[in-house]
Amino acid sequence: MNIVLFYYLFQVLWSIPTLVLSHTATYSNSSFQVSNLPDSPALPTSWAGRLPVPGRQGNEIFFWLFDAEKTVYDDNLIIWLNGGPGCSSLIGLTTGNGPIAFAGNSTRLVSNPYSWTKLGHVLYVDQPVSTGFSLASSLVRTNEQVTADLALWLRALFKQFPHLQSKKVHLMGESYAGIFVPYLASALMEGDHSFPLNLRSMSLGDGSWGNAAAMSSVAIGTYMHSQESRLDVPKKILGAFALADEFCGFDSVLEAARKYPPVGKIQIPGNPEYVNYRRRLRRHRDTNLGILDGSCDANVSTPHEVLNSILNSSCYGPCATFSTAENYMYARSAEASDPTCFSMYDLTHNCKTINPMPLLEKYFSRKDVQVALHIPDSGTYTACNNTILSTLTGSEFVEPPEYAILPSLVTAHNVSLHIYNGEMDMLINHIGAELSIQNMTWRGLQGFQKRPTRRFYTNDAAPTARTKQKVAGTWASERGVSYHLFEGAGHSVFATKQKEMFAFVRDVVVGEKAN
Repeated sequence: MNIVLFYYLFQVLWSIPTLVLSHTATYSNSSFQVSNLPDSPALPTSWAGRLPVPGRQGNEIFFWLFDAEKTVYDDNLIIWLNGGPGCSSLIGLTTGNGPIAFAGNSTRLVSNPYSWTKLGHVLYVDQPVSTGFSLASSLVRTNEQVTADLALWLRALFKQFPHLQSKKVHLMGESYAGIFVPYLASALMEGDHSFPLNLRSMSLGDGSWGNAAAMSSVAIGTYMHSQESRLDVPKKILGAFALADEFCGFDSVLEAARKYPPVGKIQIPGNPEYVNYRRRLRRHRDTNLGILDGSCDANVSTPHEVLNSILNSSCYGPCATFSTAENYMYARSAEASDPTCFSMYDLTHNCKTINPMPLLEKYFSRKDVQVALHIPDSGTYTACNNTILSTLTGSEFVEPPEYAILPSLVTAHNVSLHIYNGEMDMLINHIGAELSIQNMTWRGLQGFQKRPTRRFYTNDAAPTARTKQKVAGTWASERGVSYHLFEGAGHSVFATKQKEMFAFVRDVVVGEKAN
């Protein structure tokens, strides 16, 4: 045999075990491997359990890691975080972006044809500690500690699953993860907790990443007017909000935000509502139907009462348009002879909309399910931890990532930023998000230079035959930042627009079409 040919064959044969092991290295973690799940179809190869947070005795974070179903996407690692703060990422896993979902209003699981596991390895994390199945010897009380814990824990996870560290990492999350994700990305790229990682993108869905007043109070009156027919709000009530917007200076702020490119920094007036997040978030976490807070007068039903609540409230502070709008909508729903079961999260919801939270809590509280996930005797599972919510939102002021963190990650570290919102989300409405984008500066320019008017389409991305495309929303992409507005979607776009989100992740996030 030709010695050159022999040497070549030897090298090929020698490399085969290495190539195989590079994709299956995690199979050595047999103690974490999930072999089956009760009342569930077959799962992609996955691992679940808890790993300690280094240096934090008694604190352990629960994870569920799924292997990529298709080798063509083996280079991608998607890390998913639900918000809250204090909500389990099993919510995302079972309501739209994972391989399983509840069948109707039962705890029987079925396969999800739009699972993101078809687009890469997907890691679901219950964080901060004490969220979902994660454990804590003591609660974390600051965003700084939340970030440090998760960065340290990820380093430990990559030691357990070393093949993951070389993947293209995409951080994705919704709602309060608009704070979690940017702060984590910054910790991974800079400072004491940084380590070599191929961080490619961040995706923030209906996230609280911008100026709090800009994303709530400033925009809520205009948003209500844009949804006048769906909300069925009387014109005199909308007129009261318009008068308040003029008095508070919100109308001029939004007028400045409608200029493409923007002309100078947009000044957000004062501090409307004292950034009154605690009361609002506590209410919404309890139920999608809303529970009126008895500590404040919530009886607003006339234009005079609306104006008085906005301008003269001793509870919410000055220019309290958001809290007033919330009180008005929930009170009207509660008093109606045929209640609409109104939800700030999604204007398309009604009394027939299935609430997945009781399903999650019933299913994951089962002992046989916990045994399958290697966390036996975990007791009652709670999807959202209200103690974490009140602790973190009631502690230190967290600087919005919009100010410095996001611009630095995009500009200095070349990390792509994808912002997306659901049109029907009133809690964190898209008008406030668009205002915040126009007030952010990255790569030497402020905001988008052109209005987001490009259309994107449903583009059926399931493994079955494609259907006729229809418009899914509008989008824009400039200088490493993209923005997508999903038509007809609420706060959890991944749950209500699974097909469209699958295409978004496939084409924009891991496909990097918008970069």
